[in-house]
Amino acid sequence: MSVLRDEGLPLAGLRIAVTLPPHAWFGGVDYNFAIEMSEELRALGAKVFDVDVAGFTGQNESYIAGVIEALKSFRPDVVISLPNALYVLLCVTRDQQNIFRDILCVPTLMLWDHGLLQLPRQILNHNPGTPEDARTGAVSRIRQVLNHPLYLHYSPDKGHIAALDKAGILEAGKVRFFLQPAYPNFVKYGYRTVPRNMFRSTVAFAGNVYLKAAHALPFRNQPLLGSLESRVMEAKKARLTECAWDLLVAEIQALDSKTRKQLSLEPDSTFFWNFMHEEIELVANTEVRLAVLTGLKREYDFYGNFMEPGSVASLSKQYGIRFLKSLDYFTELPLLFINSSVIVDVVNLGYNTGVSPKIMGCFAAGGLVLFDYKEDFARIMGDAAGEVMYRGIDHLNSLVDAYLAKPHRRRDIASYLQHRVVTEFSFSALAKRLLVDERAW
Repeated sequence: MSVLRDEGLPLAGLRIAVTLPPHAWFGGVDYNFAIEMSEELRALGAKVFDVDVAGFTGQNESYIAGVIEALKSFRPDVVISLPNALYVLLCVTRDQQNIFRDILCVPTLMLWDHGLLQLPRQILNHNPGTPEDARTGAVSRIRQVLNHPLYLHYSPDKGHIAALDKAGILEAGKVRFFLQPAYPNFVKYGYRTVPRNMFRSTVAFAGNVYLKAAHALPFRNQPLLGSLESRVMEAKKARLTECAWDLLVAEIQALDSKTRKQLSLEPDSTFFWNFMHEEIELVANTEVRLAVLTGLKREYDFYGNFMEPGSVASLSKQYGIRFLKSLDYFTELPLLFINSSVIVDVVNLGYNTGVSPKIMGCFAAGGLVLFDYKEDFARIMGDAAGEVMYRGIDHLNSLVDAYLAKPHRRRDIASYLQHRVVTEFSFSALAKRLLVDERAW
């Protein structure tokens, strides 16, 4: 199939099927991301067929039958799992046939997010809360699904690629790297004139912590697992540049083989993958973010926690955090980025060496965000990366002071990174790269 270019648009003639997540998942953020990305593909000239994943999670047989027939008529050239690779795995019939892989047999672009944590957990579909409930055979099951020849893998994190390769699940050569893109909404805000008096902070943090969810994890009551967790969290807070995955794996490997087996902390166990997911996504994100925030010397405003609004009172009482509000990700968060002097962040610990969409979105909008060192960003952005990444809390405090003392320096760095992000690392640029310049199917 050749991509037609007679309409003058880079994706003209290309037929793409995309996934749209259930509307309420992750506070609607993933759904809105997917809508934006789908519209961007249309703007680039593609014909796009939106597939509602909620029809599959609810096993609406009428919808599933209808969408399969409609897709057969549409004849997609390629499928893109939006906003990330998780959602295409959910598009299965009652007898567990994936409609894209097993029925339509269409090449599928798997854009990972927290791929190392999300994909194994979804594939296994068995998330035991204790070692006693674990099942074996995890590695072969994950390997079988991810290695399907119709799945074309792309990861924004070289650490994830290396970890799955080391586990014998997916060879590194089968995964292509991309730097996390800025989503269209943040790029558009960067070109707009916006109200300058809204969500204006000197120093601000925007994100989630998970006090209640972390506290409720059943395996934390197991003494050996609890002590392992404590050692890892202390190590991570002391060495912010090291990723949580590697620290956890090192502690697990330090256990004798009998203990590892007793605790089901081997990659072939379903408990291992659930344990790693929950320890990193819930416990580490909470403990490390709170450690960094409480280490700030300057006052800051806390926005967010839309995933756990009930924890706001505890954040104020236990940690002295000044919580302002949960921002709409698409209409209010860009204004915070643009209007604040400095945004402070701890990149979601689900990333090993990569950065999150929030980081790239802030730069695209014209804001300045300071975040913990990430190797992939440093390698690609060069010297400018060192101006916005910290290696410890003292380093972060010195960066905050320096930018507040020299606002012109803040403007120069923000403008440079905004230009790089919107011209080289927007979703539009990524789509043209994957679908035209470096097409893999």
